[in-house]
Amino acid sequence: MAKVLKFKDVNSDVEHRMKEFEKLRVKFKADVKKAEAKRVAAGKPSKGIFKSISEFFTDSPANAVAKR
Repeated sequence: MAKVLKFKDVNSDVEHRMKEFEKLRVKFKADVKKAEAKRVAAGKPSKGIFKSISEFFTDSPANAVAKR
């Protein structure tokens, strides 16, 4: 038979999961800031995903070999 959950149990579980999610969100934001700080410190300009993909498709293999 299925276990019948009380509202209090369900509510506390939801609150617990929300707290875990908030911790993960804060950790992820901190990791993103650290990575951004490393890029700035290295002096390498950051490229967006769109720019990276468009450069990949605009460069022909012959041009890529010539650049190296």
